[in-house]
Amino acid sequence: MPRALIVDDSRYQRHLIIQALGSLFTAEEAANGKEAIARFAAAQAAGTPFDLVVMDILMPVLSGHEGLAGIRRLEEAAGVPEDRRVPAVMLSSLDDPANMLRAQFESGAQAYVTKPFEPATLLETLASLGLVDNPLGDLDEAAPEGRSPCKAF
Repeated sequence: MPRALIVDDSRYQRHLIIQALGSLFTAEEAANGKEAIARFAAAQAAGTPFDLVVMDILMPVLSGHEGLAGIRRLEEAAGVPEDRRVPAVMLSSLDDPANMLRAQFESGAQAYVTKPFEPATLLETLASLGLVDNPLGDLDEAAPEGRSPCKAF
């Protein structure tokens, strides 16, 4: 089964994300970017890499931007080609363009989902990245009127 690293300082938010992923991924949790880098490095060293990273931005110790950038440095040091690096979704309450652009261009995220999120939105995002089949069909109806919470880059 594919493995996901879920990173959020809120235990409740981690629980919601894990519930949204259902039985599609085996989840491991981290409470900040520093823990995420450590868990990612341990998984990489053990030969059991993650297949997905879902990371919040605003966290103590090390932010999501810094945490994901650290994961990208580990992948680079290990010689992982860019097109084979773990897909990463930033999941944050920050919905401003500056953070969305930073997530993509500085941190290396492939998608950005704003909180609060609907489970269908997260699944649609993962489907757009080719990580899962879209079990819910057309999810365009899930987005609030005039707003798309899914920002896949």
